[in-house]
Amino acid sequence: MATLGRFLLAALNQCLRLGDALGLRGPRWEWKKQTWRQGLEARIAAWENLGRGVRVQTRMCRECRTLVPRRERTCPSCGASMSGIPSGGLGRMLSLVAPAFGTASTLLITVNVGISLLILLLWGSAGAAGGPLRLLSPSGQALYVFGEKCWPEVFQGEIWRLITANYLHGGLLHLAFNCYALATLGPLVEESFGARKFFVIYTVCGVFAFGLSALFSPVPAVGASGALFGLMGFGITFGRFRGGRAGRMISDQLVRWVVYSVIMFFMPGIDNVAHIGGLIAGGTLGLVVAPGEPRSRAGEIALRWLSGGALLATLASFAMVALTYERHLEILRLRGWL
Repeated sequence: MATLGRFLLAALNQCLRLGDALGLRGPRWEWKKQTWRQGLEARIAAWENLGRGVRVQTRMCRECRTLVPRRERTCPSCGASMSGIPSGGLGRMLSLVAPAFGTASTLLITVNVGISLLILLLWGSAGAAGGPLRLLSPSGQALYVFGEKCWPEVFQGEIWRLITANYLHGGLLHLAFNCYALATLGPLVEESFGARKFFVIYTVCGVFAFGLSALFSPVPAVGASGALFGLMGFGITFGRFRGGRAGRMISDQLVRWVVYSVIMFFMPGIDNVAHIGGLIAGGTLGLVVAPGEPRSRAGEIALRWLSGGALLATLASFAMVALTYERHLEILRLRGWL
């Protein structure tokens, strides 16, 4: 990096001297020369920081400030977990080049968009007969085979639909609104609680939302709204009771979000039971989940089991979609829906 930086700086100086020799003069030319040099020097400094970040062999414990070898999972001085503290190597390089790379919020948005595209590619759109709100809307048959929440299938053993329904959407606007909300609420929770806790909270709220919906609403439903209401409920209760002054300000803002969202309760086709269920689940978790990474070995192990379990359950649920795909197609044929 240093050699490349010196080469580029020397090349720029030669080009600037060539401009002087060709007769370029005046305050504007001098200002441009200074701006170009400063811009290149800043870029070279960023490259050097990137190189140092990749080569670093230690990282600092958040509890006792001890420098710990980057491969250690716990601090040898105080026993605190080192999870979530940036280290060197390829992961550090990716985080510096693309700060949003690999965050749980970004990954969830990508999965939601990817699944919607996959359904459109395999099944096409149901058409725009319902107006702009139905733009690029998948058919009900497509949502059924891909795992929407529907009764009585959930109570006949297809409990995995409580997870897959969170990743399905009823059209372009539905997807766009939920992705925007996730891009706003997700980082708010993820930055303070970590990606693993965020994913557990998101998954639990989504499952509880559709679980409650399955109990009290027989209408098929899809969407991330239940999980998103869970994030709002989580932020409201944590900020109000445990987040201090700044947390209360965020809580007040999220309460306004909930109030504004009440208008959706009067729109047709909205699963209000799932929204309420997500809000209840998130509000409850906000009273018990602590911010940051675990500070003990036992807490770290528990979080690994919970986050690993949430990820495994999600992957297994989509595996069940693939395994039961043909069977559900046959059910649709028998019902005369294909």
